[in-house]
Amino acid sequence: MVKNRKVRLSVVSVLLVVMFFGCAVAIVSQMADINRLKNQEAAYTQQLADQKEENAELEEILDSDDRDAYIEQKAREKGYVKSDEIVFYDISGSGN
Repeated sequence: MVKNRKVRLSVVSVLLVVMFFGCAVAIVSQMADINRLKNQEAAYTQQLADQKEENAELEEILDSDDRDAYIEQKAREKGYVKSDEIVFYDISGSGN
């Protein structure tokens, strides 16, 4: 009986140690996930702040009197020209 009891105690001890390490691994894994998600949240918060700032600037432009000039500038940056304009391209490669 004493031998049987020692075996049972050993099995229970081993199971408890395995469960302890399993829980420890799970906790460490969860902490790593939480840290990763906090970093991701900070990045998204910064991205949101940047987007809100850009939106405020665009709203200010839309509400100002220079709206047409801004739209024309953005159109020119994208390569658009007025219907009565003639576009000349310098293909000499001199850069001047």
